[in-house]
Amino acid sequence: MRNQNVRLTRDLKKPEAAGTHYRVLCMTGKNKGLVYYLKSKRLVLGRADTVDIQVLDTKSSREHAELTRFGDSYIVTDLGSQNGIIVNDLKVSQHQLVDGDKIIIGQTVFKFNIIVVENELAVLDDEEEDDDEYEDDDDDEEEVKKPKGKKAKDEAAAKKKKMIYGIVGIALLFLFLDDGGEEKKAPVKKAPVIEKEDKSLASDLKKRNQNYDKETEEKIGTILHRGFRELREKNYIRAIEEFSLALILSPNHGRASAYLEKSKMLLDEEVKSQFNKAKREIDSLKFKKAVRIYCSILRYLQERPEDERYKRAQKEIDIIVEEQGLRADEVKCF
Repeated sequence: MRNQNVRLTRDLKKPEAAGTHYRVLCMTGKNKGLVYYLKSKRLVLGRADTVDIQVLDTKSSREHAELTRFGDSYIVTDLGSQNGIIVNDLKVSQHQLVDGDKIIIGQTVFKFNIIVVENELAVLDDEEEDDDEYEDDDDDEEEVKKPKGKKAKDEAAAKKKKMIYGIVGIALLFLFLDDGGEEKKAPVKKAPVIEKEDKSLASDLKKRNQNYDKETEEKIGTILHRGFRELREKNYIRAIEEFSLALILSPNHGRASAYLEKSKMLLDEEVKSQFNKAKREIDSLKFKKAVRIYCSILRYLQERPEDERYKRAQKEIDIIVEEQGLRADEVKCF
């Protein structure tokens, strides 16, 4: 990873240095919790060891996407990857990021943030300069030495006292004056106007949330439909990926959770059954048939080469090839 383009940390605290900071937070996967502060105008995300932000995901291409500085933000661009990128809930080829956007590559989710840190020291210096100023007054030598900030406070206190005395006087005047028994008009209330504006704003927000929820639910429905198709065709790994993607968009989705667990269970049962079949073929000295069964296990798990069952099937094939002297064309799995 090219460290000169990013600053890598696990600290989620707000940076101390004043200015605008751009960061990408890994929220899922093997690098969960890592924070990348962007220091370059162009950075690359992908599975390769040479990229700026490494994506440890089998669905990621070696150079999957790039982040390019544009004005006050970054643009994410798909670099012709096989599986594409999703920003929030839409598959895009290019998108200008705003604070809070989620970038999804395979099953890995990154969150983009723009953090503005104000220069608090400069503000304090300005305040100190105001306090140190002195105001000239030819009539009173003591006021010449009096700080302007302190004098302003004294004048404000005097005005406040005068205002209090005035209010008390008006209140006493109303108590003693007789207005002929007429009813006093109630003061005009502006609250109803504010209340109408608040209700209008709340209604508008509610409609936006409803539209967003509707769009999200439609996308989840499409993803679940793909997952059901893969499940019927016994493509369990792909079904697991689809249901997992649905849960990224809606973590508490009941159907997606249920079918994800079902897909995992069916995959485990199928792989276990295939291992048992291969063992029976080996016991019957049918080594070529056993190799074909082990190859089917590799195909089931081809997108999970780190799975122990994948490694076990590959090891069994290597043992048979070595002991039986089989040719390379007799053990080609893919």
